[in-house]
Amino acid sequence: MKQLRFILFVIIATTIVACGDSTQKKRVGPKKTTTSQPWELLVVANKEWLKAPAGSILMETLNSEIPCLPASEPYFRTMSVNPRGFSKTFKGFANIIFAEVDKKYDKAEMKLSRNDYAKPQLLMSITAPSDKEFAEFVSSHSQSILNTFIDAELERTKDMLTSHHSNIAYKQAKKQFGYTIYAPAEIDAVKTGKNFMWASSDKLDNRYNLCIYTYPYDKTDFSQESIIEHRDSVMKVNIKGDKDYQYMATQPLLSISRLITLNGNDNIIEVRGLWTMTNDMMGGPFVSYTQVDTTSNKVIVTEGFVYAPEKSKRELIRSLEAALRTLEINN
Repeated sequence: MKQLRFILFVIIATTIVACGDSTQKKRVGPKKTTTSQPWELLVVANKEWLKAPAGSILMETLNSEIPCLPASEPYFRTMSVNPRGFSKTFKGFANIIFAEVDKKYDKAEMKLSRNDYAKPQLLMSITAPSDKEFAEFVSSHSQSILNTFIDAELERTKDMLTSHHSNIAYKQAKKQFGYTIYAPAEIDAVKTGKNFMWASSDKLDNRYNLCIYTYPYDKTDFSQESIIEHRDSVMKVNIKGDKDYQYMATQPLLSISRLITLNGNDNIIEVRGLWTMTNDMMGGPFVSYTQVDTTSNKVIVTEGFVYAPEKSKRELIRSLEAALRTLEINN
């Protein structure tokens, strides 16, 4: 009898240790790489609730349009799945929002976590005790919700660009300005001018373009109007069409600007707008960052613009925007 008890004890103990080891290995083991495409976002919530007033406010926020594109395009390709259907396949998304309304919650709030199921991954949980509080919370935090996922996606693109980028653009920026910048690998041509560099891909119907130019800093007025005025004067000289009377210009009244912070610099001015080729039919979106290099006392402008007629511009302009964020002024 004693021998039987001893055998049972050994079996139980071995089983517990084995289970403990298995759980630990699962917890500390490497996570899989995310499988979703860039600018895809998954909402985990009851699909019928997402059609109701509270849920529809969230979906309207996520499906809002990117400003200053020639045609309507949302920030993200948004999909949804019921909580019970949140399977292994869906856990590979890079951007996930969990939305839930339940009386067990004391107040409406938002929480973030990273790499819970895969990496690199950002997860946001928005909870509230009632539909009314959920709707009010999302309405008042809509831009913050969007910016959180936009910044995460741009950071992923930046990481990709550092290891897979255009060598010709990298070398020219380093040689001409002493700056480091990682442009999309599709860029394979460079033209230069006085304090000006234009790097582009050689595809006429799907073109990436990245520009760097500088001018002296003399307490310059950094209003949107002043930045666009400088832009137009530089582009008129350096980016022309087939004829000399064809040149790039900014479409009036279709630009917006804001102050942003990058790499510890909180005085960068972002401008978005639409460009057109004067006396020609070409055009598209652009985004530029303007900042001051206090060491050399110069204004530095980095800009990305897209030419892709009858095609989506979202991924193209966002890829260039991520490239602008890689700029390092190596004085």
